[in-house]
Amino acid sequence: MDRLNLILQRYFGHTAFNPYQREIIQDLLSGRDVLAVLATGGGKSLCYQVPALIGDGVALVISPLIALMKDQVDDLQARGIGAEALNSSGSYATTRRILSELGEGLIQILYVSPEKAVSDDFLALMASIPVTLIAVDEAHCISMWGHQFRPEYRSLAALKEQFPGVPMVALTATATPDVREDIVRQLNLAEPSVYVGSFNRESLRYAVVPKEEGAYERLRAYLRGHRKDTGIVYVATREGAETLATRLRAGGVSALPYHAGMTAAARGETQDRFTGGKVPVVCATSAFGMGIDKPDVRFVVHYDMPKTLEAYYQESGRAGRDGEASDCILFYNDGDARRLRSFIDRDLPSEFQREVARSKLQSMADYCTTAGCRRKALLEYFGERFDALPCGGCDACAPAGTPAGEARPRSVRQKRGAARSVSG
Repeated sequence: MDRLNLILQRYFGHTAFNPYQREIIQDLLSGRDVLAVLATGGGKSLCYQVPALIGDGVALVISPLIALMKDQVDDLQARGIGAEALNSSGSYATTRRILSELGEGLIQILYVSPEKAVSDDFLALMASIPVTLIAVDEAHCISMWGHQFRPEYRSLAALKEQFPGVPMVALTATATPDVREDIVRQLNLAEPSVYVGSFNRESLRYAVVPKEEGAYERLRAYLRGHRKDTGIVYVATREGAETLATRLRAGGVSALPYHAGMTAAARGETQDRFTGGKVPVVCATSAFGMGIDKPDVRFVVHYDMPKTLEAYYQESGRAGRDGEASDCILFYNDGDARRLRSFIDRDLPSEFQREVARSKLQSMADYCTTAGCRRKALLEYFGERFDALPCGGCDACAPAGTPAGEARPRSVRQKRGAARSVSG
């Protein structure tokens, strides 16, 4: 058994690498930059965690979410790996301890927020620390073509200037071809190896159902019919999460809300009860899911339409990470699309951002109203050709066995002839 497999088995308990993991790790160890686009559950974190354990020095991991950093650090520390996080949530005493341990060479993996990573103080500190690797997680955030653009990510190219000989890996689960090119350009990656895994999750079954009168009863009937399963119901607003969870509990479904307006303690309790199997259903905004590593989520329902196919793919991909058959159901009506369009026109600061958002929203609406295979539409959006029709796992290709439990409703199927704009 070679060194990489020994590390994989000793620290992470796996006997074999997932597709592309070994190749990515070997490229990084040889000093080459990498762009890795791997689906949810594809094992992106191992691509930088394994090489971080080889040699002396520290691997920097740029991560956008404090909660996600905490989950990763807690997991690594439990495995006996020296990992810490520097972000705005840390106390002065904690920060001083981490800085001291950095200087003593006790930390192998350091998670840092993008703002902290490019600050003058941090860069000055790291000038005396041997950095072996830089990983940029959720790398789509750097692109204005991405669905979660964060301006602070645009400054990360400074890390290439500060550490010119250190390999950088950019990782994401959701990036169209345009976004991939933008990531390479914005991070100034030097002739990177590019690995794009398949976006096809064969165990997931996709369906779109009309969100019209009786939609709630249809949702409740589905959940009551899956009492032994756990799942997530995504809604657009905090109020919607609270209201739907309350209504479902009154209707005999055990459900709790989760949104960014709750206290950290309340969110933590909901998450713990869900991951521990004590509450089967969480009614959540998009704030729920990042870092949630629950393999047996059997369904993800979108009661409100997401803004983008990237968001839909990422959120629906939290179902079936154990490879077992799972349902992805989306409730759609034209009103949701028009409402999201009005938010775009009202809230985004530049015409370029509004144009990008409108285009992504149109692609989302096209997916919801297509008369063809849902899987094919989803995969081709990400640049992956799919010709294995019928796919057998969507409401167009296998209507009698779709998550909705019936043939695709005529009100959805017959709404589309040619592409329909959501502008009106």
